[in-house]
Amino acid sequence: MLRSLSGGVWDLTDFEAFAAGSDVDFMTHLVEAVASREDVLLYPGDWFGFRVGCSRPERVRWGADAAGRLACLCVPSVRNGHLTEEMAEFLDGSAACLLNLNLFPTLEAAERRAVAGRLAGVLGKSVLSISFSRGFGLTASQLGVALAPRDHPYRRRFAEAWDWFTYFHNALAARAFRALDLGRLEAVDRARRAWVSSWLRERGLPAVPTGSYYVKAFRPEADAPDRLRPLSRDGVVRLCFKPPQVDTTY
Repeated sequence: MLRSLSGGVWDLTDFEAFAAGSDVDFMTHLVEAVASREDVLLYPGDWFGFRVGCSRPERVRWGADAAGRLACLCVPSVRNGHLTEEMAEFLDGSAACLLNLNLFPTLEAAERRAVAGRLAGVLGKSVLSISFSRGFGLTASQLGVALAPRDHPYRRRFAEAWDWFTYFHNALAARAFRALDLGRLEAVDRARRAWVSSWLRERGLPAVPTGSYYVKAFRPEADAPDRLRPLSRDGVVRLCFKPPQVDTTY
C-alpha cells in the first residue's frame, strides 16, 4: 500500500510492521522512551501531539536543528500541509526520524511521488506511523500501524515492547472485537449500573444516573465527612467502582 502511495518510490521490503492500538499509542511510547535519555526535536509549528503525555516534556523541544537527535514530523506537516525543503533538511540532519504519515494519501499522486522521492534518503533511519483514519479513510477504527527497518537501532532497543504491542493489539484485541456481543455487554452494564446506584443510595450519597458507573464524583455542599476525606481532592469527592461480576450466560 505505501509503495503504491509513493508511486513506487519507496521499497519497504526490509521493514517490519507492528500493530500499535492507535498510532498515538505507538508514537507516545517511542517519544517517551527516547526522551528518557536525550532530547527529541519537533519541527516548529508541527503536531503538538508528539509531546502529549511525555513525562519529560522539557526534553521534547521545538526546533529546526535535530542533529544527532530523533526528529518528529507529520508528512505532510500539519503546520502548512506541505513537506518543505526546510523540513526535509531537518530530517536529513537527524539521527533518526519518526514520520507520521496520516495525511500522506491526501496529496495528489504527483506530489506524493515527489515527497516520497525527497524522503527516500531518510527512510533507512525512520519509523513510519500510520493510522487508518483521516487520510487513510477509516476514522472510526483508529487502528495504528508502525513500520521500521529490521536493523533500526530502535527496533533492537525496543524489540520486546514493540512485539508486545503487536501481540496484544493484532491478536487479542482483534479477536475480542470479532467476538463482541453488544446485547450481553448492555445486560452487564445495566446490572452494574444498578448495583452502583444502590450502593450510593444506601450510603446517602448522590446517585447521578448519567455518566459512567465506574467513576462517580460530586462536590459536597459542606466539608466532606471523615470517611470520604481520603477520596477528596480540591473539594471534589471521586469514587471509583469495581462492581461484582455479572453472569450473562444464556
